[in-house]
Amino acid sequence: MIALIDCNNFFASCEQVFQPQLAGKPLVVLSNNDGNVIARSCEARKLGIGMGVLTGSVREFVRSHELQIRSSNYALYGDMSSRVMETLELLLPNVERYSIDEAFADVSGLSRELLVELCQFVRRRVHRHTGIQVSIGVAQTKTLAKAANRLAKRRSELAGVCIGTEAESFGKTLEQMETRDIWGIGGKISRKLTGFGIHNAKQLRDADPAWIKKQFSVVLMRTVLELRGESCLKLEEPEESRKSLMCGRSFGKPLKELEDIRPALTHFVQNAVTRLWKYKQATSAITVYLSTNRFRKKIAQRSASASVEMEATDNVIQLNAAAQRALEQVFKSGFEYHKVGVLLHDLASVKNIPASLFETELGITRSHDLMGAVKKINAKFGRYTVASASASGSSDWRARSKSRSPAFTTCWNELPVVHA
Repeated sequence: MIALIDCNNFFASCEQVFQPQLAGKPLVVLSNNDGNVIARSCEARKLGIGMGVLTGSVREFVRSHELQIRSSNYALYGDMSSRVMETLELLLPNVERYSIDEAFADVSGLSRELLVELCQFVRRRVHRHTGIQVSIGVAQTKTLAKAANRLAKRRSELAGVCIGTEAESFGKTLEQMETRDIWGIGGKISRKLTGFGIHNAKQLRDADPAWIKKQFSVVLMRTVLELRGESCLKLEEPEESRKSLMCGRSFGKPLKELEDIRPALTHFVQNAVTRLWKYKQATSAITVYLSTNRFRKKIAQRSASASVEMEATDNVIQLNAAAQRALEQVFKSGFEYHKVGVLLHDLASVKNIPASLFETELGITRSHDLMGAVKKINAKFGRYTVASASASGSSDWRARSKSRSPAFTTCWNELPVVHA
């Protein structure tokens, strides 16, 4: 049996934990540059505010319904996610961190009664440790666990926990679930399924797996088998399964000059390398992409990328130098650039990096010691205390966040103050 633990309205909940005055009020969280809505509280959902709507379209609710607006605060959300996941790992075996607000766990070998008791205990403990409410769905496969979690959130009488011990018990639920709501199925595949007369999850479950494989892919065939209760997706260790990672963001305003873009790229490289260090990985290839805003139809459009291969490394200095060379290749003057980012791929565990024929033992030791010192300093005094010199310069690339809450848990100057 597999459990899916999902944080309820995670971004909004993180804001409410440290700002109790927001509890019970409609609240939305905005995307980078405060462009559109990416998270909503239950109260905001009831007002009919949809995901992805432009910020300007919800301003009217501020006056009429006292809607609260917050800019995205990823430092806070990332730290709260770590706290939730660490709590889960203390309580459950074989936890797979699936996303910032979701985790799978192996809960095999327990009776239905013990599963309910365990899940309720986990919900209480996570809320006690973090202030975040979670819903838990348990079933024979990951895909069915997703469906069970969906029920746990929607049916109040389940008290946040849905246990599906038999695949057949999901028949009515799957019949009411559109194919686009099935885990891993997007709008394009859903529309194609509709063309074949498959409108809901139950019809997909009952389809011939061989026919699904022929018409679509082996991935969708596995989804069919998962809906039937046949587990095809095992729990994974994130460190072992990750083959690449990406870091990038839209600019606060369009940038035209190469020297204005360099600090942004340096910042994203350092963020990406910090994640490499966290999972004890190294990369042997880096790709930099640069693009204009495709939604601004009246400006000249450009989107380009360039890659650099190297000996496997986790050295932030080497990787930033390679990224800056790639940026010089893709940059072309005369355009208003909207976004830059970096992709690290061909990842491997640091312990599996082969020695270079031309690198001396002394050079390897010095590089390792230098990165070790950078990690320790940044861990103690803040992520960007030691950074590449190219990080200095224009700050015009930084995203707009006029309504951002304090970091609360990751910055000394923004810690909550308690008055006794």
